[in-house]
Order: sequence, then structure tokens, then C-alpha cells
Amino acid sequence: MEIKDKILKMVQKKESDLPTLSGVVDRIITVASDEQTTTEELAEIISYDSGMTNKLLKLANSVYYAQKTDVETVKRAITVIGFDEIVGIALAMGVLSSFTDKSGLKLDMKALWIHGIGVATVSKELAKRTNPGIASKIFIPALLHDMGKIIFSVYFQDEYRRVRQFAIEKNKPLYFAENAILKIDHAVLSALLMKRWNFPQSIMIPCRFHHNPESAPIKFKHQSLIINLADYLTQKAGIGHSGNPVPVTVKNSSKKIGINQSVLKLVIDQLKRKEGEIKEFFNITTGS
Repeated sequence: MEIKDKILKMVQKKESDLPTLSGVVDRIITVASDEQTTTEELAEIISYDSGMTNKLLKLANSVYYAQKTDVETVKRAITVIGFDEIVGIALAMGVLSSFTDKSGLKLDMKALWIHGIGVATVSKELAKRTNPGIASKIFIPALLHDMGKIIFSVYFQDEYRRVRQFAIEKNKPLYFAENAILKIDHAVLSALLMKRWNFPQSIMIPCRFHHNPESAPIKFKHQSLIINLADYLTQKAGIGHSGNPVPVTVKNSSKKIGINQSVLKLVIDQLKRKEGEIKEFFNITTGS
């Protein structure tokens, strides 16, 4: 069986080695699909998971969000962090915790998660400047855009080692090497995994097209372009590491989303200054 067929079978077959998400995370995915969900309803769902609750309260009180008064309730944490951001962070914690008992990872998960936080931070800033209406929504797919790399690294260790070696030797982007060797890249795999777990299209589609945003459905093209550019800027700023030896972005991406070069430099400088806060974000959301 071709390696691509093995990957597809594993992700698409119901009886596979892939972990199932917790009931709380399942309910949060449903929330992400429902525009009518209230802050109170989301707070109630999160409160069923004491570990998640504690982490989100710590995060709301962290330097990253710079609150002058203590945040003591989940409802207040949602107000401080943002409804969609809370959903994204909770989903990310749920997905990552599903893989914590897996050993032999060939990617640095800490560096990858810090990279994801950086991309989410930059994506939100770029969206605020170009399309404020999507600024909160973009945080989730930006945070989760590299989920497929975890699957490759956990379940296809030898093959992914060859992919990374090929990317380094040929000085090519990681997604190029994935397609060359595995015939499927991490962006497509992320989308397949999200489909399995019933993520809404607003999260799944920007992840699927973050390396080829020009091909994204028109409704999600701007989000995909932003994540593509934010991915590049985060790598250039040296925040975390995605495993990618060659940072790339689509031609004229900044122009296509309506950002000039001086603003890009400002965004990179801001991101570098926030590195300590992003690392604190990581420590809180992945700690016990």
C-alpha cells in the first residue's frame, strides 16, 4: 500500500489508532459551529474540565493579556481573552493532550506550539488592519494550522524523518517535501483530521489552504492569505519553529491582503517583543 493510502486510511477509517477527543472538547467544537452560543454556555462547558478551567484562568491573568485586575471566573476569562480565542485555545489544548502519551516525536512539539501561538498572534494583528470582521475568527485556524505535522510525526516517524531530511538537503519548504515523498502535505492532513472531528469549515478551510491560499474558496481566501503571511513572518521573527527549513509566502501576499512593507516590519518587531509573553502562553496552556 502506498504511504499516502496508509495515511488516508488512518485518518478516514473510524476504527484507527487516532485518539478520540474528550467530551468537553467535542462540545466546544459544537460551540465553534454555532453562532448563537452565549458566553455563559461556553463558560459552563469549560467548567466541566477543571484542568482546562485552571489553565484558562491563569492565561487570562498572564502578561500576554495584561489585565489590571484579577480574573477569577471562566466567564470573565472569556471576556478578557475573547470568545473565539478561548474556543481555539481550548481546542488546541484538547488536541495536543490527546497525543501526550505518544513517544518518539520527531518534531519539537514545544517549538511547534510556540510557532502556532506566534502565527495566531500575527494573524489577528494583520486581520485587525485589513478586515476587522475576521480578526477574532482567524485566531483558531491560525493556531491550529500545523496540526497535520503532529500526525506525521507521531504515526509516520521514519517517513517524516526522510521528509525533513529531503527538505533540508534540497532547501525546500516542508510542505513541498511532504508532497514529493508522501504525496500529501500537512495542510491537507490537518483538514482531513478536522473533518473527522467535525470542525466547522471556518476553521478547516483556512488551515487546508494556508500554503496555497489563491486556491481557497473566495469566502476564506483572505483568511488563508493572512495565515500564509503570518506563518512566514513568525518564522522570520524566529518565534518557535515549525520544522520548516525555508520560510516562504505567496508572491505579493502583503499587497494582496492590503498591508505595506513598513507595517510588516512593525509587525515583526512587535512579535519579537512579545516572545516572552508567547512563551508564557505556551507554559500555561501546556503545563499541568
